[in-house]
Amino acid sequence: MNTLQITGMQNYSTLLSVFERYHNFALSTHINPDGDAIGSELALYLFLIEMGKSVKVFNTDPVPKNYKFLPSWEIIEGVKAVDTYRPEVLVVLDASALARIGKTLSKTLRPIHKLVNIDHHATAEAFGDINLIMPSASSTSEIVYKLIKHSQTPIGKACALCLYTGLMFDTGCFRYSNTTVETHRIAAELLEIGEFAPDEVYRNVYEQLPVAKIRLLSEVLSTLQVTDNRKIASVYATQAMLRKTGTTLDAVEGIVNQIQAIAGVEVALCVSEMTDRSTKVSLRSQGQVDVSQLAAEFEGGGHARAAGCRLVTPYLTALTTLVQTAQRYIDRSPSEDMDCRKD
Repeated sequence: MNTLQITGMQNYSTLLSVFERYHNFALSTHINPDGDAIGSELALYLFLIEMGKSVKVFNTDPVPKNYKFLPSWEIIEGVKAVDTYRPEVLVVLDASALARIGKTLSKTLRPIHKLVNIDHHATAEAFGDINLIMPSASSTSEIVYKLIKHSQTPIGKACALCLYTGLMFDTGCFRYSNTTVETHRIAAELLEIGEFAPDEVYRNVYEQLPVAKIRLLSEVLSTLQVTDNRKIASVYATQAMLRKTGTTLDAVEGIVNQIQAIAGVEVALCVSEMTDRSTKVSLRSQGQVDVSQLAAEFEGGGHARAAGCRLVTPYLTALTTLVQTAQRYIDRSPSEDMDCRKD
């Protein structure tokens, strides 16, 4: 495969020429999609539709309820909808590796002509025919914003809302160190275009918690363990907890941030038991440990302060392994600040 790595805005025209040339597109993003994944995906969908293209969106996991306020979310289809569909171009967004879109989709959703990879993770693999990878960007939504701006196509209200949501999510509501002056300028422009209130976006994403999720939070926090040196905090969520509280795996999202806030804790771990008995892992760091490297040891990825992976071992075994690995990183890492970003 002849790959093309795009690193600068001046080369956006290369990708735009692909969008001009072909008609049938498919989009996808990583498993357990978050605000940046859904936001960038829907924004690019709306942009391509505006160009008169035929576009389908396929994700392994459904759209979380707190993102169903976003325009066109209902067009996102699941794995079974792919069937024999072959797009001319497949665009994968916010996924550091092709396998991150899911085992089935990564094998069945194959383009006829071009595979495009748009991502901002420092650990991103150049798996596409065209790779638009910009680790300096705050989010994949920021990259999509710049792509659309380079095309000189006006950003509509719906697209602006999707992009702002992705931008807000991956900067931790503009709290993380990946938030720059440029990030604020982009956010201001999107607010002006979309004519929506930022507090409404925040409430939709973060303040629509069902009682069941609070009950799950109580269950998960009851498993809290902190190592003797107070550097590593961990919790776990089991399928039994999910059944007891009437929740699904997406309700575990964000719990790791609760334990990251414990004074003195450097690495926070939240592991979740999957239905196939494998383990989903969320990792957070205060800066001394680059958890993207830790996650990479288990075929995961992300950012220096926020990453994730999956282990094909039971959750308690996985937790023990991860704590030991995190301790190894703490023992050998200098106390220096890392980029703060959301997975």
